Formats: sequence, C-alpha cells, structure tokens
Amino acid sequence: MGRIKFGVYKTPKGNGTEQQACARLLSKGTMRMEEICEYLSDSCSLTSADVKGAIEALTTYIGRNLSNGYCVELEGLGHFSPALKTVQRTDEKGRTVFSAKADGVNFRCSKRLRSLVNKDRPLKIKRENVTSNELPDRKQKMLRYLQNNPYINLTDYAGINHCSRYRAAEDMKLFTEDGTVIKMGYRTHRVYSLPQEKEEEQE
Repeated sequence: MGRIKFGVYKTPKGNGTEQQACARLLSKGTMRMEEICEYLSDSCSLTSADVKGAIEALTTYIGRNLSNGYCVELEGLGHFSPALKTVQRTDEKGRTVFSAKADGVNFRCSKRLRSLVNKDRPLKIKRENVTSNELPDRKQKMLRYLQNNPYINLTDYAGINHCSRYRAAEDMKLFTEDGTVIKMGYRTHRVYSLPQEKEEEQE
C-alpha cells in the first residue's frame, strides 16, 4: 500500500511577513463505500450488497444511540460521542441563560488504529517530483505493465498508479467498455488482459 506522503509548504505567520513550514498530506484519493464493500466482500463470504447493508445498519445504530445520549465504542476502531455546542442567550428579564445543542460527533481513534496509521514514517515529496496521475497517464502505465505481463488485476493497477482500488475499478470499467482490455475471471480472481489483436500489434 506504500507510505503516507507529504509536502512542505510555507504559510504566513503572524503579521504576514514571516513564514513557517507546514506539512500537508499528499492524498492518494478517498476510499469510498463501493471500494470498502468490495474489499470486505473479497475478504469474507458476504456479498458487496450484504456488506453495504451491514455498514448502513451500523451507521443507523450509532446515530440513534448517540442521539439518545449514549457513547459508542467499536473495539479496534474507536470511541464515538455526541458533540455539544454551548448556546448563550438573554431571557426576558435580562439574565444570561446557557443551553446546548447537538453539534455533530466526536471521534477518538483506538490505540490499534493509531498504531496501524503510525507504523511507517511519512515520506517527504518535493513538489516538483509530484507527477501527473490523470487517466491517460494511468492508462499508459497499465499498457506498459501489460507489455511485460499477461494480465493485470486491480491490486496491480492500484499499485503502479498509486491510486485506490475504487479508482482502479472505475478505470478498468472504462477500459473494458472502450475495448482497451478484456475482463476475465470472477470477483477475487478477476483479471484483465489485452485483446488478441492488441497483443499482436505490440509484438
């Protein structure tokens, strides 16, 4: 999966003349529901739809209990609690009255989750070394890979392009539809290869 990458940026400090260094994450993308469900489905006997239903049920359960004044702890993940915002107003008699309203959710990650995130030291990347990773660039990397390998799967594609499996799946769907590659296998054993005519052209 690689390491966390960051760049160093200068930001104004105080009066706007001095600058201080600030580390900023160079995100590889966002892992969304579709990819999470697909990954979990590949790791167990549940279908992607089953996993999605379970996550939606868990979200509803957490939300309902937080709204009822409970905290929720998921072992290995973290602790959820309702966030409150203090509201101050003046009543008819001129007295200051304080109340509160729900204002989202507090989350405190578990030690296990923190250790998983912190296991490798982040890698500093110079801004000039950040290469383009648009669709045409990802496609060219895939084609070069297939020149030396008979097939490619989503993990391989995500690895050479430094993108998420969700992005890999979306790209491969496009490449399959436009005939760049053909799809073979099923679910965890699904791979992609060049059509016969394209293989002959490259030889």
